[in-house]
Amino acid sequence: MLDGLEEWRAGLESAGIEVSDESSDRRPPDLVVSPARLAREARHTKARSIIVEGSRERPFRRGDYQARRLLLRPTRERPTLALPLDQPASVSYALERWSVVDRRWKTARMRAARVLVSRGLFPSWASPVVTVATHAPGPPALVAAAGELGVTSDVNWFLTFGQGDALSRNAFQLFRAGSDQPEWVLKFARVAGYSERFDNDERGLQLAHGAGDVIAAHVPHLVGRFDLDGVHASVETAAAGRRLRDVLLTPGDRTAKLRLIERIADWILALGRLTQTSAEAMGAERERLRTDVVPRWSELGAHVELVDELPPLRAVLQHNDLGAWNVVADNGEFVVVDWENTREAALPLWDLLYFLGNAFVLLDGPAAPEQLPARMIQLFAGEAPSSHVLFSWVRRAAESAAVPPDAVAAIATLCWLSHSLSAGAHNVDIAAFTPRDPPRVHGIEGIARAWMAHPALGPSWSVWRG
Repeated sequence: MLDGLEEWRAGLESAGIEVSDESSDRRPPDLVVSPARLAREARHTKARSIIVEGSRERPFRRGDYQARRLLLRPTRERPTLALPLDQPASVSYALERWSVVDRRWKTARMRAARVLVSRGLFPSWASPVVTVATHAPGPPALVAAAGELGVTSDVNWFLTFGQGDALSRNAFQLFRAGSDQPEWVLKFARVAGYSERFDNDERGLQLAHGAGDVIAAHVPHLVGRFDLDGVHASVETAAAGRRLRDVLLTPGDRTAKLRLIERIADWILALGRLTQTSAEAMGAERERLRTDVVPRWSELGAHVELVDELPPLRAVLQHNDLGAWNVVADNGEFVVVDWENTREAALPLWDLLYFLGNAFVLLDGPAAPEQLPARMIQLFAGEAPSSHVLFSWVRRAAESAAVPPDAVAAIATLCWLSHSLSAGAHNVDIAAFTPRDPPRVHGIEGIARAWMAHPALGPSWSVWRG
């Protein structure tokens, strides 16, 4: 590390990487990270790879380094995207499909940025930029290693960063040469030796495809898995389009957005219906709820009777993280991604409640994470514009899954008690290791407390009946 850069140091050390302030005379370092003003000094270390904060290709134009500029969006401290400015097609796609355009003036700005990028330029307001220099030309090492799974060597790409926690996976969106849409997604771990989410993702995808063509038509295909120097990775078919969250936040026809939400909701009902198994298969899940979930909320009045007094219910497959961030949509079509949290034999209705809660909140207006609990409570209490549509889907889902009406409130309560815990368990954000950045707020972690406190919600929720 040259000249401090303490945020870089904290992030690298939290990932188990040894960091020094000076280079050894005997062996060049694997990586040097430098501010722009010290780019030449960084080059003199002869490191295998160099990252410079800023747009500084000139010091690397002579010699055996190959340099590339990456645009980080939206900020250097917590980027969601890294865009290689020498690849205008993939960058143009990312700017159009991975930007939150919740104001009409942002639409104009995004279009201007795409035009500039297509000419090899970038606007000053689109910075920050980092420059990456390596001795080895060609694609990133993980992308090159994916060649064994059929990924071509001349692919274009951009990089998306995991946003959940320190173990969230990053992903390359990969484009065939000449294509303006991604063909594959290459997910990779941020910590060497970590394979659990890849195992879970593979299992979830297998279960989803096993439900039949109606479900599989909206699920990615796993191409294969590999590891590079202990870093686990997988390749899936890409879902082209925009995240549903961004679609719902973009100004546009409310009726068309509602139609898309309801099409996805209908698919969720089919997922439950086509994966039903016996009530006895849910024994392990009932025990998890009884021992690991409900006792954590006893101070709010939650008791194990929530589980014990449920009638026999047929178990279903749950995606178990079916928020608008895990749906990619394009021209009325959709793909549901990231199946690593799947539960094979679990309670019905959960996926629908989770999905519609998030989608209808966004349909009714933007919501920051800290606003989500209050907005969800308004929706489920019948106080939001989309409440009546939500309630009609709850009634339809209960009938489809053969859930007695008197059991719906308990199922919904257990849904929010469980999901509020899982969000907290995953909230070990890498940025939390730096003193000035607090842990990321998701919003889901606050719903259980708000649900149990509202007089019209909790285990007595009945307004959905109409």
